[in-house]
Amino acid sequence: MKILIPVLSEKEDDPEFLEKASKGATDVILLVVVDPSPKERFGFAAGFLQKARGIMDNAKKLLGQKRKSVEDIVEWGDTQSKIINIALLRKVDKIVFYKQHNQYFNELVNRLIKEKIETEVI
Repeated sequence: MKILIPVLSEKEDDPEFLEKASKGATDVILLVVVDPSPKERFGFAAGFLQKARGIMDNAKKLLGQKRKSVEDIVEWGDTQSKIINIALLRKVDKIVFYKQHNQYFNELVNRLIKEKIETEVI
């Protein structure tokens, strides 16, 4: 199974989350979207790229210890669109998120459900 984990909450390198998120997965794609739009605090602004990269590198190292094939991607643009596009282009079986409590996160999850993309929130 191939899963996509978008790095949105700054907590995606939590070992417990990664264990649950990657259960049953053989391939994991970690995605950081640098979103320059004014609706910030969802995704990462350009100034936080280094922090996002650190979270992704740590998650990649932890997943590699579990013998998962891990790919990391950094994209620039609208967070929702990039997540959906990567999921469709890479033919992922599921997108897994670290739970957040904000309007943009809820909009994203609802949009993915409408698009019939399997989504899990942990």
